Amino acid sequence: MLQAINDRIKGWLGIAIVILIGLPFALWGIQSYFDDAGPRYAAKVNGQEITANQFERTVSIQRQALLRQYGSELPIEEKELREKTLTQLINQRLLENVSFEKGYRVSDAVLSARIKQMFTVDGVFDRMRFEANANAMNMSIPMFENTLRNELRTKQMQAALANTSFATRHELNTLASLNEQTRDISVLTFNVDHFSTASEPSSEDLQQYYNENLSRFMMPETVTIDYVEIKSEDLAETITVDEEQIKLMYDDYVTSIKDREERKARHLLLTVAADAKEEDKISARVKIESLKKKIDEGADFAQLAKENSQDTGSAVEGGDLGWVALGEMVKPFEKALFALDKGAVSNIVESQFGYHLIKLDDIRSEEVEPLGIKRYSLEEDIKADSVASMFYDRSERLASIAYENPDSLDLVVEELGLKVNTSKSFSRTKGEDVAGEEKVRNIAFSALVLQDGANSDIIEISPSHIIVLRINEHNPSKAIPLELVSSKIENIVKIKRGHEQTKTAALGVKTKIEAGESVDSVKADGISVDVIADLGRNDRLKVSDSSILYSAFDLVKSESGSPSVNVVDLVSGDVVLVVLDKVNPAENISQDKLDLVKNQYLRENSVRDFSNALLSIKENANIDKNTNIINR
Repeated sequence: MLQAINDRIKGWLGIAIVILIGLPFALWGIQSYFDDAGPRYAAKVNGQEITANQFERTVSIQRQALLRQYGSELPIEEKELREKTLTQLINQRLLENVSFEKGYRVSDAVLSARIKQMFTVDGVFDRMRFEANANAMNMSIPMFENTLRNELRTKQMQAALANTSFATRHELNTLASLNEQTRDISVLTFNVDHFSTASEPSSEDLQQYYNENLSRFMMPETVTIDYVEIKSEDLAETITVDEEQIKLMYDDYVTSIKDREERKARHLLLTVAADAKEEDKISARVKIESLKKKIDEGADFAQLAKENSQDTGSAVEGGDLGWVALGEMVKPFEKALFALDKGAVSNIVESQFGYHLIKLDDIRSEEVEPLGIKRYSLEEDIKADSVASMFYDRSERLASIAYENPDSLDLVVEELGLKVNTSKSFSRTKGEDVAGEEKVRNIAFSALVLQDGANSDIIEISPSHIIVLRINEHNPSKAIPLELVSSKIENIVKIKRGHEQTKTAALGVKTKIEAGESVDSVKADGISVDVIADLGRNDRLKVSDSSILYSAFDLVKSESGSPSVNVVDLVSGDVVLVVLDKVNPAENISQDKLDLVKNQYLRENSVRDFSNALLSIKENANIDKNTNIINR
C-alpha cells in the first residue's frame, strides 16, 4: 500500500507525508521519535544500535504473551518487563554477532525448510498464515526471515557447545543414586481456622494496609478516541462494472486457457555424469537400447522402470512423474514428452542427467468456462482492482489532510465524507473493536497523540482497513476508593493475621521436635499428622501440596542425630512442618534410569556452558544502555 501511495505523491511535501504515514505500519514506540530528551536508541552493542522501535515492538510482543498466559493483569511491573526485554535484546544481538563471526551460517534452503515446517497445515504450506504471523509481529517478510535466520544460527552455536558436554561414570552413578533416593517423612499440618483468633480489623488497620499497598488498588489509565476509517468492503459497494470490461477480460481468459495443457508421464532414467568416460556412456546407451527393445516387444514399462531406473524418486512408483506442465522439465525431455501421443513411448532422449525413455499415460487441459458462469469471478476481479485503486487514492488523501490539519478531524470528514466514530474507554493493555488491536492502543497512548493532542498517522488494521485517530478523553490512573475495596482488604488482613498466628504455633512445635520430642508427643487439636514412607522425588500424588515434596528433599539429615524440620506456608493459609525421619538409599539402578540422568545432566551442562559463554561475551563487549527508555 505504501508503494502505491508513494507512486501518487510528488514533491518534497509528498515525500514527507509518505514517511509520516509509513511509521505506524512498521514501528512501535513512536513517542521516542518526538522526544528530544536523551538518545533515540534502546542500546548500542559494540557500536550497533538496537533501535527504540525494535525495543518497543519486542516489549509489546512480550506484554501480550504474558497477558495471554496470566489474564488481564501483568505478573510483573512494567519497568521490570522493559528491563528484562532490553537485556534479552542485548544478549540476542551479542549471540547473533558472535555466531556470525565464528562462521555459523544458515542457507536459504534450510531457512525455507524451517518456514515450511512452521506454517504447513495438512501437508500444504499456508502462505496466508505465514504472512499473518509476520504481520502480527509487525514485521515485513524479509524482517521475519532475517530474524529467523539469526535465531537458527544462534541455535547452531548453542548445539555445538552442547555437543562438547560429557559426564563420567562416577558422576552419573552419584546423580542417579540421589535421583532414585526415597525418604520417610512426617507431615504436621496446622489448620489456620483452628489457630486463628484474629479479631475483625479496625478501620485504622484497613486504612494502613490500603496506604501501604496502594499500588495494588489502582484503576488503570484509560482513554477514549475519535477515529475515521477507510475499508475496502465499504468502497466495493460503490463500484459498478462496465460490460465491455467483462467482455475484454473474458477474451483474455479464453486465450490463456488454450496455452495450458498437462501431461501425465513416467520415465526410465539411466544416469550418465557429464564427465563420464566414453566407455561408460556407451555401456549406458547399450542398456537403454536393450530396455527400449523390450518395451517395443510388449514388456511392462512400469515394471522395467521399477527394476532399472536410476531416478530413485520415481523408480519405486514405476517411473511415475505425475502431471507435468510446460516449463517444468529440461528442454530435451519436455520436447519429447509433448510430441507423444497418449500411450506412446519415446525414442531414447538424452539430457544432462543421462538417457531417458518416456511414456505418456494421459493428457488433460482446462475447460473454458462459459461467459455466463465466468462473468461472476471476472466482476469480482474488476471490483477488486477498482477498490484497490480507490483505497490507495483515499488513503493518500486521508494521510495528507490529517497530517496538515493535526488539531482536528473536521476537515477529513468534510473532504472525504467520512464518519467520526468514538471508541469505548480502553487501557494500554485491553480494548474492544479497533482498540482490541495492540498497535491502535500503543499509538493512542503515544506522546504524539496523548500529550501533543495531534491526529495520529495512518494505522493499518489490515491491508484493507486503515484508521486515523485522536484523543477524545484521557482518564489518568487513580486509586480505587477505600470503601470499594474495604471488604477485600478486610479478608486479606484477617487471613494474614490468622496465618501469622498459625505459623507461630507451628514454630513452637518445631522447636520442641528439634529439641528431641517425638512427633506423637506434640499431637494436638488443629494439628493433623501424616506419615509418608518411601517418598520419591516425583511422588506428587503422595502429598497434598507439591511444596511439601520439594521441602522434603531440601532437608539434610543432621550429623548430630537431631531431627531435621522444614516449615512450609500453604496457599490456603495452613502451615506445615515437614520432618525427615529416614533417607533410603537407591539400590540396583537400571540402565534406562542411568541414561535418563545422563541426558538431563548433559542438558543442564550445556545450558550452564552456554550461559557462561554469554557472560564471557558480555564482559568483553562494549554495551551502552539507554536507561531513559526503560522508565517510559
